[in-house]
Amino acid sequence: MIGFINKHYSKVLALCFAVLFVNSALASQFKVGDTVFVAYPAANIKDDAFIIGKVKQVLPNGDYKISVIDYVEGHDYGVSCVPMVKNESATSSKDELSQVWDMWTDTTKLNKEELDYVVSKKDVVDLGYGKTSFIERNNLYIVFGRWKSDAPMLNVERIAKAEQQAKAVGLADMNPAFELAKLHRASFYGDFGRPLMPFESIKPLVSALKAIEALFTEDKELKNIWFAKQRDWKKLSKNTKYYFMVEAIDKVVEDSKSQLYEEDIDKADPKDLNQLKQLVTEFSRK
Repeated sequence: MIGFINKHYSKVLALCFAVLFVNSALASQFKVGDTVFVAYPAANIKDDAFIIGKVKQVLPNGDYKISVIDYVEGHDYGVSCVPMVKNESATSSKDELSQVWDMWTDTTKLNKEELDYVVSKKDVVDLGYGKTSFIERNNLYIVFGRWKSDAPMLNVERIAKAEQQAKAVGLADMNPAFELAKLHRASFYGDFGRPLMPFESIKPLVSALKAIEALFTEDKELKNIWFAKQRDWKKLSKNTKYYFMVEAIDKVVEDSKSQLYEEDIDKADPKDLNQLKQLVTEFSRK
């Protein structure tokens, strides 16, 4: 019954987002005075950025000149926004545009008092849809972060629900990492959230590391990325699947290694214990 409910919930969530997306897409042109959401989603989610603004002008090509109401600081808006002096035409000359850039020296901050900004129509969505989408994205990031920080109340069922949500909001590339999270969680917590004894975790950790081993066999690029002596995190942050997979594998491998130093692990099946030691050695990054 629970599985049916979760499956039904996933379908409903996906349908809701599909309807919201269609409604947003059908609103092919917002009008002057509309409050809109300008979305700049990032593959790693933590660098998501957005602007909430009021449409001041619709350009002939469909782009929008907006006055900024709120925004996320830290994102470089210089590559996606064109500054305009307030009350100035968005069709100003090149000389005028070059002068206004002198008023916007720090492109990680938006000058709400003196400047308006021209944003691409492809980044502008309905305010409600944008807020809902980014909240869902952030919720998924929180679940992943809670797993990494060993939050005691996070169970396998909650991670499975996150997988459904990720699929519904277009973040299915997170799910391979969530699959590893479930295997890891099952290695430390049993039925009804009971913490496993250290020796009880050995066998399921072997299964988790074997799953990673299989992933490396299937995906050579993932293997090369994970074993690299120096990881290019800037490049990784642009790929949802690999960014979260690398972090998930790090977590599983490090916790497997630490478990070998816990007390009473000699109570585990010697075969499982030796296999875990061998796998930990294989996953050593030199």
